[in-house]
Amino acid sequence: MAMLSETELLDVIFQATLKGCDVNVSARKQTIWDACLAMMGDVLRESDPFTAERLLRGVEAELRESVAHLSQLLQPTSPYPRTPLQTAGAKDAT
Repeated sequence: MAMLSETELLDVIFQATLKGCDVNVSARKQTIWDACLAMMGDVLRESDPFTAERLLRGVEAELRESVAHLSQLLQPTSPYPRTPLQTAGAKDAT
């Protein structure tokens, strides 16, 4: 089995999460939060100390930016693509 690309992996994670909570993230937010913490913890554990510290120092700003970006994406009149993957793909193309 071939390793998924970054975009494919992100897509699979989003699809599994949304399917698992029947697209009602607020109904399972604690479980989703716990899963995110476990995955981020494993990434930190597998990183060298310098990278782990850099990631930890940047996580708050990245989360705040993500919340703002999702708010823009969810507005009905948003000029932005409706999914984070479409936005990520657009960034990669530039």
